[in-house]
Amino acid sequence: MKSNYTFKHLDYSESLVAYTNEKLDEIGQYLLKDGRSTVYYSKNQHEFVVEVSINTRQKFFKASASAQDIYVAVDLIADKLEKQFLKVKDIYMDHKKWDLSKEGRLNKVNEQLEFKPATRWKKVG
Repeated sequence: MKSNYTFKHLDYSESLVAYTNEKLDEIGQYLLKDGRSTVYYSKNQHEFVVEVSINTRQKFFKASASAQDIYVAVDLIADKLEKQFLKVKDIYMDHKKWDLSKEGRLNKVNEQLEFKPATRWKKVG
């Protein structure tokens, strides 16, 4: 996943970028297509705020979290995005009827590789 990192009121940190990239790659396996992400780090008073937006072909994902430690905020973001990814993956994987899928049609093939489709029409006598 390609990422763009922006820092506001913070200095650029290579270790923070590597940690965030590692977390995004871990949860990125749930995506069906690759996406582009924008990560925005900022500091308000004594709290760190992390906002992530991810664009894919299927959907737009966005999450934000704030915490006293910036690494904790990145972990919270990863948990929120993982829930969103799993929900969308379930929707996209289970949106068709199983009988009409390839796996469902292969179950109708017997040992002699003869296809026995389900009959929709009744013979009129």
